[in-house]
Amino acid sequence: MEKDKVRIEVECKFLMSKEIEDLKNFLEKIVEKANNEVFVRGVPEIYLKDAAKIVDWNVEDKNLILKIISGTYARAPSAILRFKKLLAEELGLKFKVGVRGLETQKIRFKIPVEKISNEILSKIKNLTYVENVYYEENNIIVDLKPVEEAELKKNVPDRVFAVVRDILREKKEAEVSPAPPLIVVRQSEPKKIKFKDDPVKVALELGWIKEFPGRGQWTYTTPYVKLLETIENILLEEVIHKLGFQPFMLPKLIPLEIMQKMPGYLEEIPEGMYYVCPPPRDPEAFTEFKEVVRVTKTVPKDILKNVVKEPEYVLSPAQCEPFWYFFSHEVLRVEDLPFKLYDRSGWTYRWEGGGVEGLARLQEFRRIELVYVGTPEQVVEIRDSIVDKVVDVVDRILELEWRVVAATPFYMKGGEIGDVSDSKNVAAFDVEIYLPYRGEKGKAEWLEIAGCFIHKEKFVKNFSIHEAKNRPIWTGCTGLGTSRWVTAFLATHGFNPKNWPSMVKEKFGSYTLPRTLLWPKKFEE
Repeated sequence: MEKDKVRIEVECKFLMSKEIEDLKNFLEKIVEKANNEVFVRGVPEIYLKDAAKIVDWNVEDKNLILKIISGTYARAPSAILRFKKLLAEELGLKFKVGVRGLETQKIRFKIPVEKISNEILSKIKNLTYVENVYYEENNIIVDLKPVEEAELKKNVPDRVFAVVRDILREKKEAEVSPAPPLIVVRQSEPKKIKFKDDPVKVALELGWIKEFPGRGQWTYTTPYVKLLETIENILLEEVIHKLGFQPFMLPKLIPLEIMQKMPGYLEEIPEGMYYVCPPPRDPEAFTEFKEVVRVTKTVPKDILKNVVKEPEYVLSPAQCEPFWYFFSHEVLRVEDLPFKLYDRSGWTYRWEGGGVEGLARLQEFRRIELVYVGTPEQVVEIRDSIVDKVVDVVDRILELEWRVVAATPFYMKGGEIGDVSDSKNVAAFDVEIYLPYRGEKGKAEWLEIAGCFIHKEKFVKNFSIHEAKNRPIWTGCTGLGTSRWVTAFLATHGFNPKNWPSMVKEKFGSYTLPRTLLWPKKFEE
């Protein structure tokens, strides 16, 4: 195996049902069969040098101990299970000897790297399955903790290897690659600035919203809700219905096994979701909790934590998860496509942590989610038509200052944007709005109000969606963050309906706001 290539080493022990000292000659034939047939089956000739190979073995009592090496093709950890199957078949058939178990004594990755920082070594060392990591002779050496057979079946060593490679790749890209430039595909003419205040401050004073104890949450009162409904109805009329989308209502409590199929979420941003722990069905489990609440008039969170079950769900962070599960393992026909569906039935939840900002970045917010399934050409055409319709609404009806930016989804790590003149090269178009209160246009962060995506085959593969004749089908989705649309509108036009664009003013109508002796702080003129 070449010195400048990745090397994977495995040492493992097979626990047999009987002593096998007298079977060494037969075991040697099994090892040869594994090396010459089983481990190289399906491996292209150019990769044979990288395939797994048993380089040493010996017998100790009832145990068979192996050392396997490989490159990155047909890797050594995967070879363990393939050899176990072969061993059980050969010894069981001829000698009635079974394989009672296996132990991994060593799994080591040796990856060529010119130089490495202590920060990167520490980051790799902190991975759950990593026991030790060090740098030696232009190689980073990563030793894994012992893994069980069940973890081998789940390809845990391969997944750890992929994470290590990602960390090293990120480090390399950070050294040689500048931040990607903002690619503005098109942009509106400058709009007249009517309002410069932070809308959250004015909304609180006028009583359009009221504080709620939850971080990144508000109680929205009548005028805010009427404006939200007005904008949502405009989007329904001008975008969704005109493009032929049909309504669905989807669950917002998402099982973790479904979330696991969503690209990037649990692997990349698990810190950005709310996790739900269901209670046990036994009322007696809450006896102590109820007594403490009754006596102390406090909520004993430590007791509650010990009563509830482990997390089984997340509150929907994407809104489209049930759409893809709906099509999972179904067989579609190109002749019946495209499917164009939308959901506007509830809230979306994301844990923003320190990123919460007024009305612009919330942890509980409204969205209209559009999804589309079709041929590659259909999906690209649908996504682009959504962008066009959204821009028309933003420009002609809402009179906001906008731009369309070519972007890369978070789950496409290191993804590059191709030639933007050909739309199929662009995974995402974001529609962004300038907010005057954030400062100068050239320096201020614009607010994304719509993310319009094509996934290609990513979701089709993850959710096992099939076409009857194996013809290619793609998926895509668009999130219209209507809470952000309201923020962008108020930041541009202010809170006096007299100053609003005509269609919004007409649909908004009048309202009555309940008042108390102390709230709201200001009365609208």
